[in-house]
Amino acid sequence: MAKETPKEVDLPDARQVISLLEEAVQFAETLAIPPADRALTVRIGEELIPALYEARTYLEVGHLKSPEIRQGISRASLVASDLADADPAFGPLHSRLRVLQEEASLASRGE
Repeated sequence: MAKETPKEVDLPDARQVISLLEEAVQFAETLAIPPADRALTVRIGEELIPALYEARTYLEVGHLKSPEIRQGISRASLVASDLADADPAFGPLHSRLRVLQEEASLASRGE
């Protein structure tokens, strides 16, 4: 009996990771709409979104293995974790960013 070879897993590419990143930014912006707490919305606008856009810059030029991608997404995830601790409504944002981290990690392996 012949052994079956495992199917090759399709790794995400930069476009797919950028798409997930944009979805996360849009979701964060939606959560920041009033009547959201002003202090939380400031953190989204001044910390979380800029960290994601920094990561996006490296994704757009195709540097999938750049540590700035992982660092930017990690910083955004830390902010989202803090926001979720303050307000459970931010929990789904933190979850999306964890998925984004994993997809970016997988994409860097496929480069």
